[in-house]
Amino acid sequence: MSEYQYVSVQDVARRAAALQREAAEIDSYYELDEIQLVHRYDEIHALEQLPLFEEQRQLVAFISKALLERIEHKITPSFRRQLEQEAQLTNEPEEVTWVN
Repeated sequence: MSEYQYVSVQDVARRAAALQREAAEIDSYYELDEIQLVHRYDEIHALEQLPLFEEQRQLVAFISKALLERIEHKITPSFRRQLEQEAQLTNEPEEVTWVN
């Protein structure tokens, strides 16, 4: 089975246009709150799993870096602790005790 997937010309064009728009909106990241930044990063990061041309891959990396830098500056220490706690709970779920 081939590792290549069929991608329509319309999908490629749509993805390229979306990446160009996102790159043009990097300055607007300063207006987003922490949650919006994290959601936007998740959406961009998901694109790395798709078949991309090298130019698109570089654009995704550029946008991801900009988002990560903005997240780093925007996240307050209390929000950072909350994210770390949620990550620990996700990685090490607590044992559930049923009480009758």
